[in-house]
Amino acid sequence: MSTPLVSVAMATYNGADHLREQLDTIYAQTWRNLEVVVTDDASSDGTRAILDEYAVHRGLRFTANCERLGVLKNFERAISLCRGDYIALADQDDLWQPQKIDRLVSEIDEHTLIYCNNQDFIEPAGERRLSSTFDHVFRFARVHGTGKPTRYLLAANWVVGHCLLFKRELVRHALPIPPHQRHHDGWLALVASMLGGIKYLDERLQIYREHPKSVTYVAPAQRPSRRSLRDLLSGEFQLAWRLLSEVETARLREILCLPLLDAADRIFAEELVTYYRAGLAPGGRWSAFRTGLRISPFLASIDGGRRWKVPIRPLLAGL
Repeated sequence: MSTPLVSVAMATYNGADHLREQLDTIYAQTWRNLEVVVTDDASSDGTRAILDEYAVHRGLRFTANCERLGVLKNFERAISLCRGDYIALADQDDLWQPQKIDRLVSEIDEHTLIYCNNQDFIEPAGERRLSSTFDHVFRFARVHGTGKPTRYLLAANWVVGHCLLFKRELVRHALPIPPHQRHHDGWLALVASMLGGIKYLDERLQIYREHPKSVTYVAPAQRPSRRSLRDLLSGEFQLAWRLLSEVETARLREILCLPLLDAADRIFAEELVTYYRAGLAPGGRWSAFRTGLRISPFLASIDGGRRWKVPIRPLLAGL
């Protein structure tokens, strides 16, 4: 039997500092039948020159956007240009283990999408470490991360783009990505969970590079901290809740339009909408509280299990 073609879809933007090193780890894969497809989001550094070089010497295919599309739409465009039986997503600045594609393809089985552990980090200073920050997420993935965990994915996403590979069938159902979806990886995992399901492989197959130029980097001083009584009294908590409610409601309403969503999951998605919207409506706080009690096992499990916070948040937001 012929070896299936695997497409590696990469979205670049001003990634010249680490792009060459990442591309070398992709071309060093033990899975040899690969194509690398890159869409560049109007970079202004040396990214295009590197892509030109790899196009000539390694057969890389790339196109350049005339104007910025942003991470989600740039990845969407890269995926749409892929020709492989399987598609893997790659960031521009990570490092892949040589067996990554081999392991993901061999383990995907009947599932539509597979993803792996991403605890290996390289810090801005260059030190490699095993992160414990998201231990609770990996514990959750080991228990709930395989199969069709659609309700958990409706509540929150834990599937990270640079860890995943999926079958071509997903493209037909998942693209184009609706405009109010916050993350391309979360959308892909959600749709895949409604098809053949998703699978978690508890192996560290790439190294995530953390650095200030990354579009997803958040400096330690800017990372969210626990809300204090001062935030509540000043109105900051209420404002944050209102913004979250608007974003989540728009996201969920798009998902409710998916014909793949079955009746039971549709009811759960509608409860999530009620939870976010009722807390903002006059007299709706207690409705949101009651809904929060029902949905808390799904919202809290990914966040470490603090279920009591789920129904309490809309009550505090209405103060």
